[in-house]
Amino acid sequence: MNKIFLVALTLAAFPTAHAQFTPGNLVVLRDGSGLSALTSAGTAIYLDQYTTAGSLVSSQAIPSSGPTALVNSGSAGSEGALNLSANGQYLVFSGYNTNAGVTSIASSTAAAAPRGVATVDAIGNYTLAATTSSAFSANNVRSGTADGNGNYWAAGANSGAFYLGTGTPGAVSTTSANNRVIQDIGGNLYFSTGAGSTRGIYKISGSPTSGANPAVSLINNGAAASPYDFAFDPSMTVAYIADSDAYVNSTTIGGVEKWTLAGNAWTFNYSLSLGTNGAVGLAVDFSGVNAIIYATSASGNSLFSIIDTGTGASGTLLATAGSNQAFRGLDFAPSPVPEPATLALGGLGMVMLWRFRQRHKTVD
Repeated sequence: MNKIFLVALTLAAFPTAHAQFTPGNLVVLRDGSGLSALTSAGTAIYLDQYTTAGSLVSSQAIPSSGPTALVNSGSAGSEGALNLSANGQYLVFSGYNTNAGVTSIASSTAAAAPRGVATVDAIGNYTLAATTSSAFSANNVRSGTADGNGNYWAAGANSGAFYLGTGTPGAVSTTSANNRVIQDIGGNLYFSTGAGSTRGIYKISGSPTSGANPAVSLINNGAAASPYDFAFDPSMTVAYIADSDAYVNSTTIGGVEKWTLAGNAWTFNYSLSLGTNGAVGLAVDFSGVNAIIYATSASGNSLFSIIDTGTGASGTLLATAGSNQAFRGLDFAPSPVPEPATLALGGLGMVMLWRFRQRHKTVD
């Protein structure tokens, strides 16, 4: 075996992935093609990829007809949350498994329009991962999450935190039946709710697939708050919360709230302003000295960034939704999923490299 052939074999063992999404970029879930006004009818979903400077990179249409279709209500600002799976390899979102154009889609029964959770990987592969013909019936399904191992959960109205996946579908907690954004973080489930007097972020210990598991109030935003998406730093001691009404404890303060853990209690620090906008979608870069927050406005019109330098920090407009379109959920682009064939070829390349080195170690 000559060295030229060896190099060729090694390169073949590690092919370049042609990813649809680039890690570090932002992905916005957008409702509407722009061709007609947004209504309560089933509306096509798009995943728009932006750089963190606000330049549009690509747009991927989610099937809006056929057996794998997933659509949102075009006028429901509470729907369309977008999350990364717990392993960071998939974008996860929810919707209605029926064709676009169905009138008053959120009022339809789950038997007529099953509620579903879907994923998209870094290459752009779309999968309708799980559906239910009973949960969230005649009301909104708002978000989904996944552990990356075949388990999925959804949140919305009427059914609380609901399990969908390899096991038997069913509610995993009835503490709050009207929820918004659900996430699997570090093997635990967290969700936000804007219903009742204790509005904020709740935690369900573990990632249960059955049972009436208690959900503990983690961060209480107050009775007038309207929390949606949220993000914790790696140490789970700092949290940012998108609030659509920009309230905390009945006080209008802005669109993204910062909270910190002191002892066993979460304390509100301050709000980061988006001008007159509340926020619904959220993604936070914790890698630098100052966290960089990205948010979509509650109006559905805008994508903002904010560098958290303190109480005086305010948002910078990055992008604006087009006519008859609305920005909903937001997260970072997923990481590539290793292909089994790629891993096998990689192993073969390493074996051949080792054999080459063994045969030529006396002359190298």
